[in-house]
Amino acid sequence: MNGQRPVWAWLFFPQLAVMISASVLVTTGHFPVTLLQRSPFDKVGHLIFYGGLSFLGVGLFGRARRWPCVIGLLVFATLEELSQRAFPRRTFELGDLVMNLIGIAVFGALAAATLAARARRAALTGTE
Repeated sequence: MNGQRPVWAWLFFPQLAVMISASVLVTTGHFPVTLLQRSPFDKVGHLIFYGGLSFLGVGLFGRARRWPCVIGLLVFATLEELSQRAFPRRTFELGDLVMNLIGIAVFGALAAATLAARARRAALTGTE
């Protein structure tokens, strides 16, 4: 990536930590899931959390490495959703997986477009 990473991209790490923590807490029965189990909150949550992670990841790793980032998140989301079949407190839902994948793809593309616009603006003004 040419230039500096946007400051907001560093939020990737706290977002990842929140997602991992929430997953562990749900799996161990220590996370209140009653609100999140109601439609549409469940599906919207999957879209926003994985989409946000994708947006921040592409911002952090840059447009040049957006494909490995997005593909890595797609694989991670798929394996995480499939792994839920092994835990009694978790349930695999195809709808959750679809929303994860849509969020990753759409928000990853949005981040790439944002970085491209930022690079064009920097090239025109001669700043970063």
